[in-house]
Amino acid sequence: MRHSLLYLFALLGVMTALTSCFSPRTVVVIDADQDAIKWSYGRQIIDQKKDSLEAAIYFDTYNKKDLVFDVEVTNWGKESVLVSPENIYLKCANSEAEHLAYDPEKVLLNQAIDASRHEANSKNLAIAVGVAAIATIVAVAVTDNGGNGNNGGNDFNNGGNITFISTYVVPPLPAPALPPSMDFWENYSLRKTTLEQNYKVGGKVVLPRLDYCPALEVYVPVGNEVFIGRFKQRIVQP
Repeated sequence: MRHSLLYLFALLGVMTALTSCFSPRTVVVIDADQDAIKWSYGRQIIDQKKDSLEAAIYFDTYNKKDLVFDVEVTNWGKESVLVSPENIYLKCANSEAEHLAYDPEKVLLNQAIDASRHEANSKNLAIAVGVAAIATIVAVAVTDNGGNGNNGGNDFNNGGNITFISTYVVPPLPAPALPPSMDFWENYSLRKTTLEQNYKVGGKVVLPRLDYCPALEVYVPVGNEVFIGRFKQRIVQP
């Protein structure tokens, strides 16, 4: 009984120590910092028109390393234009440093390469484990002669049954190391698109977090125009 109580107190002490190590995550609050905005389901949309092009920029969400913005571009002109998300960049106001958005095509290619390598490594490991297991079974069967060293391994000829069990099971692929997931990049991100007249393209653009910066500027180059979304940023520690 005494040992049980000591164990319980020790366990409670460890749990208390572990829980005291965690602190709430910081909360990123980003608001539009210019007049030309619209509201949509609680989000502020910066809407701009230049010549025959129109762009809408609004903040969506964030994770530990990135900021996610929504960008929509409409082409009202007769000439087609190319929308390239990898050319979008983020700047801290009053700074010349440009922080480029992730290129979805490169991200998807790198993820496909990593997945292929992981699958090959998993299969090789499974084969190695299976071969080792079979070798162990065979070794046991060969050496197990009922304690009689004079049988010379004749159990194979005396109706001995050996069961081989396959252990070839490919483990599932691990979760992506960094969110957003592959599904995000394939189906929700802004992808490189040639935009024809009266067509619109939209999607999510991922940019690096700049927690030290109170004023952010998102630059969206399209054709000969550059759209700029200005935002105010607050980092809240709960």
